[in-house]
Amino acid sequence: MSASDPRRSPRLRETLDWPAFVAQDWDRRPVLFKGVAHGRPFALDEVFRSAVAAAARSRRRLPEEPDNTVLTLGRLQQLDPAPWMPRCEDASLDGYRQRMLAALGERRYALVISAFHSYRWPLWRSERAFFAPLWREAGLPVTGAITTLFHGNYESTPVGVHRDRFATFMVPVQGRKRMRFWTRKPWREAISTLPDYRAHLHSSFLVEAEPGDVLYWPADYYHVGESVDGGVCTSVNLGVPRHEHRPVYELEDLMVDLGRADAQIDPAAQLLRAALPADLAVLAPARIGADGVLAEALPPALRAALDSARAMAAPAALRTRVRAVSLQRLSAGGFEPPPARAPARAFAADARVALIDTVLRRREPGGWRFAAHGHGLRVDGEAAAERALLARLDPGAPVPVRELLRGRAGERRAATALLAWLDECRALRRLRG
Repeated sequence: MSASDPRRSPRLRETLDWPAFVAQDWDRRPVLFKGVAHGRPFALDEVFRSAVAAAARSRRRLPEEPDNTVLTLGRLQQLDPAPWMPRCEDASLDGYRQRMLAALGERRYALVISAFHSYRWPLWRSERAFFAPLWREAGLPVTGAITTLFHGNYESTPVGVHRDRFATFMVPVQGRKRMRFWTRKPWREAISTLPDYRAHLHSSFLVEAEPGDVLYWPADYYHVGESVDGGVCTSVNLGVPRHEHRPVYELEDLMVDLGRADAQIDPAAQLLRAALPADLAVLAPARIGADGVLAEALPPALRAALDSARAMAAPAALRTRVRAVSLQRLSAGGFEPPPARAPARAFAADARVALIDTVLRRREPGGWRFAAHGHGLRVDGEAAAERALLARLDPGAPVPVRELLRGRAGERRAATALLAWLDECRALRRLRG
């Protein structure tokens, strides 16, 4: 393939012209957007705070829960990454980097955190706003985009050369980052990744990016990240699913409540366990009669699974579930799971509130469904008080809370509950006086 082949060199763009990008480059070739992302969508201090939050969750997780943080020293993944994770005392990514370099000397390290947008609301909202114009042109990701933090002075990405099912936008926030690409699989062996790729350098090409840049590459490119002169780099990658989508990715969302954001951070989390009975008999007696015919009665575990599947797949229940999932996904803006809801807070006597974003709503059998920032709420009946409150807030001008809570006792209770839910979903802007 000649060096003039457009697939072997990135297009240079100096503006985020999303319509032009989707029409000319999407799924076609790499693009380097120069100087378009200073401080957004990932501010350096917010990246640090999100990394600390992810590290705290990693320490709190139960033994059977998946860990979204991976820490390698050299190429060895640490079974106990806690000593090497970011912490509040580091004060910044620079502080974390200095601690790691002082402790490790010549050894290199890599910190990788998946589901990175789910840990803190400011980062989630900034990323959602930054890429919203792209979704309007290309369509909203069906299962949500993924966000991954890469930090360290690793020689190359620990997993090696690989290809994803995601188109990727890489946003460096600290240091320079080099990506090496191949337009086709550079090896013939029956393996999916290649840590040692020195024999295939001749067929690759390089692209470097720095803070303020955004580098895009399509899903069919094989790639590996490299450090520049051994320096520490921090980048956040957005992955947009483009192919190899499987129905199983949707199954749990259609069968299990989406509200458990803490359990949805990792796609390997077994949410269906929450919907099935616990402590069922594991062993079952032999059910084959003297005539060799298997008895019709199922073992308890299979019976429970079948009964649950039938209940979840009942036409009316499934229609309601599809509508709920659709509404929540649309309100999440392509980034699931959203951060967990905030703790409940009281409203000051002189508080005024305004909606940050439109609250989506839909009538469904026996009630109404509301969604804000990826979270859902079901209200039985006509939800007259709730809809009236949203009608007051929709224009976006601040409204005194005391005016929103006027009416009969039942209406006040309903409006108070909805205001509290909106506040927990971070859909309200609070003002005083």
